[in-house]
Amino acid sequence: MARARTAEAPFATRLLRWFDLASRDLPWRRTRDPWAIWVSEVMLQQTRVEAVKAPYVRFLQRFPTPAAFAAASADDLLVAWRGLGYYRRARLLQQGARTVVERHGGSVPADVPALAELPGIGAYTRGAVASIAFGLPEVAVDGNVLRVTARHRGLRTGIDTGAGQRAVFAAVEGWLDRERPGDFNQAMMELGATVCTKASPKCAQCPVAGDCVARATDTVGELPVKKPPRAAVAVTARVVLVLDGGRALGHRLPEGGPNAGQVDLPGPGILRSVDAADVAGALVTQFAARVQTGAELARIQHAITHHRITLHAHAATLRQRGRLQWFPVTAATPWTTPARKVFAAVGVGEPEQRA
Repeated sequence: MARARTAEAPFATRLLRWFDLASRDLPWRRTRDPWAIWVSEVMLQQTRVEAVKAPYVRFLQRFPTPAAFAAASADDLLVAWRGLGYYRRARLLQQGARTVVERHGGSVPADVPALAELPGIGAYTRGAVASIAFGLPEVAVDGNVLRVTARHRGLRTGIDTGAGQRAVFAAVEGWLDRERPGDFNQAMMELGATVCTKASPKCAQCPVAGDCVARATDTVGELPVKKPPRAAVAVTARVVLVLDGGRALGHRLPEGGPNAGQVDLPGPGILRSVDAADVAGALVTQFAARVQTGAELARIQHAITHHRITLHAHAATLRQRGRLQWFPVTAATPWTTPARKVFAAVGVGEPEQRA
């Protein structure tokens, strides 16, 4: 007589059992402070875990409360967010902190409608803060959760469509452990980050592989379904490096554009391909500044969204400063990441100031 198959334990039971044994020790998992959790979730959006660890600790040492960050200057904000990119996240986080101070006495509100009204808090961040900090039965669906769910359920609808995302939310809400919602949400993200990865998923190590549709139908590599990424665009950009003691010539990036408020080295723009001979003319047009360009000092690589940038930094002699300004090459100046890469390449500033 054939032996009956043993029924699987509930999805959440298997997942949490695995999470209790296999979860990584991450700094934001050692607290239930809603501000600290909010900060971590914003930092982790579109950023690798390893890249977040040090900035997260540094940020909370400097801004341990919403009130502290609400009072930060624009330059303090930019320096504190250094290395994380997507600076609009930091500005929205500060708007949210100011709202917490103005409307909630400096304490992050513990109910979902009030969280939803804070600037910069979307469905994912709201679910993460509500469940992890306050134990509320809310789901938090990020890219990892979308991938895990699409594979487990065998969803053929694109996860970047409304219908696909609704299907994922419905599945996750059905799985949610209402006694441990925060741990459940973190376990889903952990599973996607360490086991059910984009490439080379470790299905043999998955705690919920027993009833995974993608594994059973050998379609793990086909799921999730989504639009193909934009093709990478190669850009050749140029800047000039003019030094005066511990200062470098630079300019503030305008509001409304990428890296607004940061300080950059003079050039036609990081996403504009130019020849070396065109740099001096561009500075006249953009800044009424006149320089005589010289030899190439450094060549660095940088990526912004789908752009792959090769940035050439040229020595230059200043003839007329125009609208350019002198800025200290120190950690307190919010230089852009490409500028700091140039400083590192030519050995300007202390090592910790170039990091």
